Amino acid sequence: MAEESWKEAGDWRDSPFFIVLYEYTVKNAGMPTDMGTLIAYVLLLLVTWYVLLWTARFMISLIWPVIIVVSALFLFRFLRTFEQDELLDLLFQAIGLTTDAAVAILSKTLDFLLGLLH
Repeated sequence: MAEESWKEAGDWRDSPFFIVLYEYTVKNAGMPTDMGTLIAYVLLLLVTWYVLLWTARFMISLIWPVIIVVSALFLFRFLRTFEQDELLDLLFQAIGLTTDAAVAILSKTLDFLLGLLH
């Protein structure tokens, strides 16, 4: 009987701690609704997304000058390594490979589209 005294209306000091805590929370704290929870999650998502974007943009703004300088150094070293005839041959070979890849992609795309039509 003493263990179930918390079920009856009476002094709260006779009830177990967790039941007192639960009753206090239910009576005095606002319980969130489904819409309130949804709004909180959406706001949390937006704030997190904004922080991630801001951090990424900040890091890129710090690193971008280093990338430009390093790529320029590699380009100058690359240009100094080869003779002009070798560079032209390398350029024409790169253009040939690029056009071959573009034509292959275009061919596969057109085959796929024609396959859809039949």
